[in-house]
Amino acid sequence: MVTSAENIGIGRLTGVRSRFVTAGAGVLLVVLGLATPVSRALAGIPEAVVGGSSLVVYAVIAVMGVEMLRRADLSGTGTGSLTAALALTAGLLPLLTPNLYEGFPGWARTILGSGVVAGTLTAVLLTVLLRPVRGHRPRGADADEGGR
Repeated sequence: MVTSAENIGIGRLTGVRSRFVTAGAGVLLVVLGLATPVSRALAGIPEAVVGGSSLVVYAVIAVMGVEMLRRADLSGTGTGSLTAALALTAGLLPLLTPNLYEGFPGWARTILGSGVVAGTLTAVLLTVLLRPVRGHRPRGADADEGGR
C-alpha cells in the first residue's frame, strides 16, 4: 500500500504515467540491487536526503487528497460533509488511539487498525447508505426551478 501511494505521488510530480517506464525502472532497480558497489553507494545516501524526498512525495499525496475534497459536494445541505468528516474520524482513530481495537477479533483489527482502510470503508459505506433514493427529490427542489 505504501509503495502504491509513493508511485502515485511520483507520477503526479513527474507527469510520467507509462507502465513501460515503471517496468523499466523496476528492471533497473533489480540490476542495480545486484551490483554490490552501487548498493553500497545507495546505502550511503544520508537519511536526511531520503527523508526530505519522502516528505515531498507524501505532501503531494496530501495535496491530491485536498483536491479531491475540493471537487466533492461538501455543502451543508448534502451528506458529503458528514461523510467526509466521519471518514476522516475513522481514519484518524487508529493513529490517535492505537489500542482502541485491541479486544476485537484478528480480522477486525486488521481492517479497522489501518487508518487508510477504516477511512475508505467508512466513506464508501456512508456514500452508499446516505445517497438519495433514485427518483426522490429533496424538499425545496421545485422552488429551485422557478415554478417551471
